[in-house]
Amino acid sequence: MPRDKDTEDWHGHRIVTEDDLAEGFTDHDPEHVDNPRYYRRRLLHGIVLGVLAAVLIAALVLAYLVKTRQVVIPALEPPAASTAAAPTHDPIAAACPQEMLPYAQPKDVTVNVLNGTKTPGLAGATAQVLKQRGFRIGDVGNAKLNNSKIVAAVVSGTSGRSKALTVQRQLPGTEYVKDAKRSADTVDLIIGDKYNIKKILPKGKAKTRDGRLSCPLAVKAARVKAQKEAASSEAAASEAAKP
Repeated sequence: MPRDKDTEDWHGHRIVTEDDLAEGFTDHDPEHVDNPRYYRRRLLHGIVLGVLAAVLIAALVLAYLVKTRQVVIPALEPPAASTAAAPTHDPIAAACPQEMLPYAQPKDVTVNVLNGTKTPGLAGATAQVLKQRGFRIGDVGNAKLNNSKIVAAVVSGTSGRSKALTVQRQLPGTEYVKDAKRSADTVDLIIGDKYNIKKILPKGKAKTRDGRLSCPLAVKAARVKAQKEAASSEAAASEAAKP
């Protein structure tokens, strides 16, 4: 009697069926059920894939926020044009020196006393008072002031600024005027219409600490000019922005 033919056998070779494949990949494989390494490996793979997915999602969200300007990263921002074009000119410093200067001793200061008014004798009388306070007197005479409605102008070159400070300390209310062409450290005191010889401080009463020169009229003029220039620039910018 012939044997029943095995449907899963063909010419001595076993045919792999769908059930065999399902059984090969099932979690009920005896080799896996009792093997904790298998589950740890699967857990690790899951964690790695989860982290990678989270990083990718975070990168996409950040890129969207940056593109829509909801998040601003300073390092990626272009330099501001206004910063590059910011003016470095200080009109006040240009009008009046701003550095702190040491007080020079009167005996080291040579003063030319000049009369810028129509009242005779002021230069000579002032020279005598300053000489009594220890100043060395240079020229004594007359001079012309562009603006005579001041107490007095104190003029010096760059090298004579400390000595000009000492002269200003003797007579409150004077206006410092810089003379860029002057190389000597001598100082000119040019008397104006508001001058009063009685306003010269008594000997030893002037402040001797370091300080700055005083140029009230020049500073005021510089501020007014700067304000006008700023207003003009703003008006021009507004006009240019109009369609």
